[in-house]
Amino acid sequence: MQIGKETLSLLRNNLRQGDGYTMKISDRLLREYLDHVYWICGGPCGGKSTMTKLLSSKWDMNYYSSDDHTFDYQKKANPQDHPAILRHFIDWEWFFLGRGNDRSHWLNSVFDESVEFIILDLLQMRKEKPIVVDTFMEPAYLREIVNPNRVVYLFAEDDLIRAEYLDRDHLRGMEDLFPNLSDPQRARDETLNTVVRASNHYLQQAEQYQLKWFMRTPLSNKDQMLLEVEKHFGFR
Repeated sequence: MQIGKETLSLLRNNLRQGDGYTMKISDRLLREYLDHVYWICGGPCGGKSTMTKLLSSKWDMNYYSSDDHTFDYQKKANPQDHPAILRHFIDWEWFFLGRGNDRSHWLNSVFDESVEFIILDLLQMRKEKPIVVDTFMEPAYLREIVNPNRVVYLFAEDDLIRAEYLDRDHLRGMEDLFPNLSDPQRARDETLNTVVRASNHYLQQAEQYQLKWFMRTPLSNKDQMLLEVEKHFGFR
């Protein structure tokens, strides 16, 4: 089903969030439009990007990563509907160590405000091939609009996150920022503690909403993980 411009306009006007995403348009209808989309979500270091790229290549699927579209979302954002996306960044001292800073709330709001852009992008992609998506999305919201057999959450054990989080390609420069802060060790520790807490929180959410999830451990290997994800998606 190819979606038309009028329907896209309707969706754009209704994909709005109060406290969490509440759809005015039918969840059933959105589920129908997204029935060719497979979602890989979860916490950091769980293997989302690796699994998404492997599936895309192996099964000839279109690939979509929300990380690749961050600046596109900023260009499309407006102050009324997307204040977090457009919020002015103060400086790294405030971000990591500012007294009373609301970093976690701000970043969560950015994720929430990005949802409508992700959905609209997916709806505008052609349906000749299935799409596999590497993104973050709240289990509560995704559970309402997606067949559970089309979504999997990937997480990593706490120690793996602490060991690998700052060594990922797009975060390697962060280690160079810490020495310039007033308390480098506290900034580093609090960053990792926050990430670990968030990962555990969303693991609990995935369990609560009965969505399939896998945990990466030091003994995990990508081939076995790929096999498990493929089984869940019904590819095997």
